[in-house]
Amino acid sequence: KNTDKNGKDIEDRDSTPDKWIEGEDDQDIEKIKVQYFDLSLRKWVTQAIVIDADGTQTVTETGHKAEDDPEDIVKVDIKKKKIDSVTIKFRYSIRVTNEGQIAGYAKEIKDYIPDGLKFIAEDNPTWTALDEKTIVTDSAKEILLKPGESTEVEVILTWENSAENMKVMDNWAEISKDYNEYGSPDIDSTPNNRKEGEDDIDDAPVLVTVQTGQIQLYLGITFIVLVIVLSGVTLIKKFVL
Repeated sequence: KNTDKNGKDIEDRDSTPDKWIEGEDDQDIEKIKVQYFDLSLRKWVTQAIVIDADGTQTVTETGHKAEDDPEDIVKVDIKKKKIDSVTIKFRYSIRVTNEGQIAGYAKEIKDYIPDGLKFIAEDNPTWTALDEKTIVTDSAKEILLKPGESTEVEVILTWENSAENMKVMDNWAEISKDYNEYGSPDIDSTPNNRKEGEDDIDDAPVLVTVQTGQIQLYLGITFIVLVIVLSGVTLIKKFVL
């Protein structure tokens, strides 16, 4: 609607009020794009470390990657007589990736320790224990993750020596605090809610078992059978043929 100062209708020389006509100068548009914030977390085992009572250390690279989904169980076999004397450690990597369109921070990462594994502070100087089964780190809190960027942290957990801990031990980690300058919540995850299935939480399973010796036994039996067969063939050739 166009009027003069007295409220009388007047005609715009090049536009029609209250009617959308492309190109007229009494109308305009402004576009906005709603961006989203999204941090994801992946966890995997990179090394299994076995230390014998004499200090001999064996480090096995798992070959696992962040992209493995699901991740194969990392298995360590030990002799039964070493259950109480061997030290077994698992080294985990945790990667946080910005999969959204807004830059932000993983202010804190929380790790949930399963029964059978324990946290040793000397192995993990950047981590703090909240209780026996929960640890946190803020080592990435100052790292601004732009869209597509990632950062990684490590944690080492130690096997608790016991025949009762010969089982799969599933270690979970999640983003417990995040931040961006707009205050936008993560589009598909809620920090610190320990909800499996969200993309800000992930697990990595390990297993400690006792060597049974069955493979060696089967090989021994096979060898004996071959000796008997060969001996029989030799005797047949000697006395029959």
